[in-house]
Amino acid sequence: MDEIDRLFWLHRSECPFDHIRLIGHSEGAAILHAWITANQYVANTNAILLSDPKRAPGPGSGGVSSIPGNRLVGYPLAGVDDWFGTVPVLTVCNHDDPICDISAGWWGYVTAGAHERYDFNVWDYGNWDSGVWYR
Repeated sequence: MDEIDRLFWLHRSECPFDHIRLIGHSEGAAILHAWITANQYVANTNAILLSDPKRAPGPGSGGVSSIPGNRLVGYPLAGVDDWFGTVPVLTVCNHDDPICDISAGWWGYVTAGAHERYDFNVWDYGNWDSGVWYR
């Protein structure tokens, strides 16, 4: 999170009027999720979270960070929430990807490539897209 923080504020200080669009996948989405939660009222930015382990339930179950007592995931990646304040956040979760929907089971992850079937091009998403795309 420190590096996101450093780069974000460096860019903002040098180009104060730029819209900053952030994207993260899997653990990167969880780190970005935690950063947005800590910076909920940053203006002129948005985030796209692909296969976010910290995704709150609905639709489907929460991500792997929702497993109680999960010792593999520590602070700030533990737990699920959608505390994004005024920052527009789009969460994209494939219905068969257990990283963002633990109830999906591991079949989609292991055999169907569910964890990799995302559009990683940040420019394919809008500046103000928000909500959950569960597909």
